[in-house]
Amino acid sequence: MTRFFKYIFKIALFWILFFALHRLLFMIFNLGYAGDAGFGSLLASYAVGLRLDLSFSGYILLLTCVMQLITLPIFRRFEFTHLHWLHYVIIPVFMALMFANTNLYSYWGRHLDGEALGFLATPMVILASLRWWEVIMFFVLLISASLGTILIYNKWMKSGEEKIVSKMQPLTLAMAAFITLFTGALMIIPIRGSFGVAPINTGVAYFSSHMFANHSAINPLWNLFYSLKRLDATTRHYRFMDQDKAEELFNKMMHQSGETQTLINQPQPDVVVILLESFSAQVIGSMGGESVTPNFDSLVPKGVLFNNIYAASDRSDKGLVAALAGYQVMPAYSIMQYPAKSQSLSFLPNKLKQAGYNDLTYMYGGDIGFKGMNSFVTLSGFEKVITINDFPRSTHGQKWGVHDEYTFERLIEEMLAAQSPYFQFYFTLSSHEPFDVPMDRVYDDPYLNSVFYTDQCLGDFFRRVKSKGLWDNTLFILIADHGVPGPARATSQMIERYHIPMLWTGGAMAVTDTIISTIGSQTDMVSTLLNQLQLDASEFPFSKNLLAEEVEEFAFFTYPDAFGLITADLYKVYDNNAGRYIVFEGEASAVDSLKGKAYLQVLSLDHLNR
Repeated sequence: MTRFFKYIFKIALFWILFFALHRLLFMIFNLGYAGDAGFGSLLASYAVGLRLDLSFSGYILLLTCVMQLITLPIFRRFEFTHLHWLHYVIIPVFMALMFANTNLYSYWGRHLDGEALGFLATPMVILASLRWWEVIMFFVLLISASLGTILIYNKWMKSGEEKIVSKMQPLTLAMAAFITLFTGALMIIPIRGSFGVAPINTGVAYFSSHMFANHSAINPLWNLFYSLKRLDATTRHYRFMDQDKAEELFNKMMHQSGETQTLINQPQPDVVVILLESFSAQVIGSMGGESVTPNFDSLVPKGVLFNNIYAASDRSDKGLVAALAGYQVMPAYSIMQYPAKSQSLSFLPNKLKQAGYNDLTYMYGGDIGFKGMNSFVTLSGFEKVITINDFPRSTHGQKWGVHDEYTFERLIEEMLAAQSPYFQFYFTLSSHEPFDVPMDRVYDDPYLNSVFYTDQCLGDFFRRVKSKGLWDNTLFILIADHGVPGPARATSQMIERYHIPMLWTGGAMAVTDTIISTIGSQTDMVSTLLNQLQLDASEFPFSKNLLAEEVEEFAFFTYPDAFGLITADLYKVYDNNAGRYIVFEGEASAVDSLKGKAYLQVLSLDHLNR
């Protein structure tokens, strides 16, 4: 019995050291996110993260005991060869997941989770986000690291193994089964991580004001498998209070009244919405960021810049839902991927079509099959959809699809051919990772370089718009699909991650050279536009008119199983797994502290009923 426990202890120690080494590699690779987190905070992440490491190790040991129990009647002894093969299989699998997590964190600023695994349904999309050498490097490192780890495992585990293995009589076999069962039962203690009622969750990792230190403490495998348990989020109702109370608070948040400030000079201008891929406020000079977008900035005096807008979430599919349906996405999934639910939404294009708009066109230079985009765009009411398949192969230089310079050219052609009043929606592409663009490098940072390229395309586009006589009667709305970690290395909990531009410009503008600082969400574009066109926006309950005389200033955002609320007085982020606020800045009354929860509760019930 003692010898078997010794064997189990050696396996546990192996995995604890495995996770400790990965934590070090994770911190080194993503050191840019550390900010002013000191060495002490990063070192403390080892102690704090040990509970999650022990918990996941407990699962591995439980699996080991189950396999030992199954094979005892076959071998009639403690036989460890098959247990070694179990670890030979899971070592490269876990290594691949942890390597992928480390790399993806550098792009997303958050750990791998069940939602991210949804990309496996479209493997070419994953490959398109990586440079060819990154793919080769990944597999070379994975194979090398896996083989090296297996060699270390063999040397560590097989030393003294022969002393443990012994022939067993039937009576001793029963004792061996008891020992194995007893050991497996003991694993419940580290797995739960607590003797209390509530089992362990990722909330135990949040110990520091430095988010990178907290993220370093999280065991990425534990986080991934925990999120998979909660993956069926379409049936989840977040409930924090009585539903009537939640509805009351939500209705107060969305209340709008009084006259609407008019920005346009005609009742039915041509409308062109340009959804800018990954255009964060961090890189826009007119919004206080790095001056990477001179052409965008040159348009600000010719229009109205809303400089306090925040993205609804962190990925393109969620940004599309906000921009086309004025609808807030849930923390754990995007409604765009569920046509049975999204078909019940109201859509901006359908609304404009009913109002007499013509030639409703959607253009995206990539694969429209990505994450349910095809069904969503079709349901939106677009009459014409232009994708990668409508461009010559010679223009397909970007891994995701067609370079922006070619799609901007096509947008000019579509505008010239359209019958006024028309509505065109164009989603750019080139500033998506891996940020490969057809121009000499201006910035060392590939992201900044790609944004600069798209901005150059934007400048060329507007010069042609004016030369072709397309400026005078058109309202152009430029808004980003989501933010990015960017120069600030903003993690999912940081406000900089969601700050995006919204610029209204064009000859249809009656008001120019104006900055509006009202705090609003990406979803608010829909209601604000419809009210400018004097159209009813009541079908969009999660979108508010930012130009109403009386409107509550706030922005709500989500990321996997968490939400944030931004107002003039506070900024807070609530982690549903941890069951508490992990960021709370500013002063708030008791009612204010409930508003974000009320919003999510109403939103989740609305999703559930669709």
